[in-house]
Amino acid sequence: MSDAFAIFILVIGVVGFFFIFRALRGIDPRLDEDYARTFFDEHGHWPDQTPEEAEEERRRLASVYSVAEPDNDGYV
Repeated sequence: MSDAFAIFILVIGVVGFFFIFRALRGIDPRLDEDYARTFFDEHGHWPDQTPEEAEEERRRLASVYSVAEPDNDGYV
């Protein structure tokens, strides 16, 4: 009887490990970051920002950091 129980627990463990391995293998956090960067390149703001929030952030950062304009040769 105890041998059957041990085999049953072993099978449950192997199946559980396989399930966890398959579930974790399908999760790639870099996909979300790649999507966000692509969205930013196309729209000029992050997916969780409105265009107004992005513009306000640009103004705030421009007031904190000196933003130099390029000269006629394109040098800053």
